[in-house]
Amino acid sequence: MLPNKSKFLLLLCCVLSLGFIATNMVGYFVARDSLSQQISTDTLPLIGDNIYSEIQRDLLKPITISSVMANDTFLRDWVLAGEKNPLQIQRYLQKIQHSYQTITSFFISDATLTYYHSSGILKTISPDNEADQWYFDAKNLSDNHEINIDFDPSAPTELTVFINYKVFDAKGQFLGITGVGLALSAVRELIEDYQHKYHREVFFIDKAARVTLHGAQLSKGTKSTNSIISSDVKARIIDADTASFSYQKNSKQVFINSRFIEEFNWYLIVRQTDEYLKGSIFDSLLINLLISILITAAVLTFSWRTLNGYQQQLEKMAITDKLTGLNNRQMLEPVLEQLFKLSRRHNYQLCAAVLDIDNFKAINDQYGHPFGDKVLVAVAALIRGLTRESDVLCRWGGEEFLILMPNCSSVDAHSFARKVQQQLATSSFDIEQRQINIELSIGISQKESDDTSEHLIFRADQALLSAKRAGRNTIVVS
Repeated sequence: MLPNKSKFLLLLCCVLSLGFIATNMVGYFVARDSLSQQISTDTLPLIGDNIYSEIQRDLLKPITISSVMANDTFLRDWVLAGEKNPLQIQRYLQKIQHSYQTITSFFISDATLTYYHSSGILKTISPDNEADQWYFDAKNLSDNHEINIDFDPSAPTELTVFINYKVFDAKGQFLGITGVGLALSAVRELIEDYQHKYHREVFFIDKAARVTLHGAQLSKGTKSTNSIISSDVKARIIDADTASFSYQKNSKQVFINSRFIEEFNWYLIVRQTDEYLKGSIFDSLLINLLISILITAAVLTFSWRTLNGYQQQLEKMAITDKLTGLNNRQMLEPVLEQLFKLSRRHNYQLCAAVLDIDNFKAINDQYGHPFGDKVLVAVAALIRGLTRESDVLCRWGGEEFLILMPNCSSVDAHSFARKVQQQLATSSFDIEQRQINIELSIGISQKESDDTSEHLIFRADQALLSAKRAGRNTIVVS
């Protein structure tokens, strides 16, 4: 009897093969030219109009909100009065955010470079800070507004679609930039809703034919600069406010409907191929639709029942230490690189701590390795209970553990290490009816301006060695 995995692969292969053969054979000999003409001149432009109407409803509203804010006399008068009461602008931004259900609202004063947010004053921006460069770029734009995708300073891990609008006084003097933000995930969900609703690819490109916004189901390769199609077809899109045409690519007929959206300064692209449109206009179309539904249902059902379980299990095995249940070294290395980059970009502190069980070899020699494994599990559970949600804890190797602590200074890291040692000192480890005392040596390093991620860990490791030489059960900060 074949293994379950082989059965699944065989069944999936049969379903896909029969589905593709059926759809291609049914529609291969149908008059494609008349159907292509209908799609290019009628169906796709109509869908493009419908999607544009929905975009006006869903995506252009934040631009209107930002425009209203930029022309609000309260905002102008408050700035011209000297920005004396920050609480007033905070309440104003809170009202905007609450009334229009945006995820953020802000104002940056050009006079003081203060970043006012609905939650209060976030910071003072600087032309020397890379994360603030967008403001100075937007200030010099010829347009009054722009759409920018960046991390939200109030939530540094979340990408946000910002609508930035310039604010001028009655004499045309530049006062600053205001606007609102939408969650990038929410915008992509809207685009995916359009795709699911109309069964077409929907995305945006700028005037250089670069893809700016898209859903999760964009065809492979579409993100690159030259991915839309060949240069002559790109010219047909960019040179006209609206366009609807088709072209051949890899033996397929590709249909394009484009529309320039002035508020975004982007082109809305609705695209489809004839892959699933082969067949007669009546009977064959119905057959293709039925087969497509059956194939989709079968693939989703079988994929969910098998690959989902295997994938979750494999992913967990790949990043989890089997003994302690902590993250393993393989998982930590990419996380370290990401935390290091975020620390540089947003200028927050990052510490690393390496913890080593003292005299662990003696424990193994005296009680045996199975007993030593239980000691590792107990120590791992204790440390995990003391870490913050933002900390990343892993088993670094043998009896060593490593903790990455973002937004944490070396002083705070030392306090944490001391707490771990105190907890160990007051905890009673009863393993296999044996009472055992466990001590840790800890080395700590804080990221310096010229550090690399490898050097940060190296310095923590060297500090651990110093702690060992100092008599164990000691904390050393690099």
